[in-house]
Amino acid sequence: MKVTVKILQGSECNLEVSGTTRIRDLKDKVEIILNVSPSAQRLVFRGKTLTDETSLEEAGITDGAKIHLMVKKGELSSPSLGASSSNSVSSNPTVDFFAQLDTFLRKHLTQEQTTQVVNEFRKNCQLMMDSMNFDDIERFAASNFTEF
Repeated sequence: MKVTVKILQGSECNLEVSGTTRIRDLKDKVEIILNVSPSAQRLVFRGKTLTDETSLEEAGITDGAKIHLMVKKGELSSPSLGASSSNSVSSNPTVDFFAQLDTFLRKHLTQEQTTQVVNEFRKNCQLMMDSMNFDDIERFAASNFTEF
């Protein structure tokens, strides 16, 4: 059977495998094509993380399935992947978005209103994130975070 392994906003590869192939063996094949070490790979199918000892059949993966590849932070090694990630919004892990939002809103609202707006926005963001599957995330990212 053929399966597609796709990195969110990045490369993808099509693999010919059998249903009895173990996830750890699939990761080895992905490493050869996408240059991501198996230890850095997290494969997800229908919102569930696939474990190394599970076979494709046991995971419910059938011909034509798309498996999402999440790469552990800091372990992206493929030049082609790096090029695609340069289009994403740059982030500074030491800067908290909600702290920046708070600072901005204080210029226009009272402290009480600012706190209320930031807390409500944080809650709504969390609810939206909790309701998204990987296809939703992919579409959202592809729209430069403008359409959901």
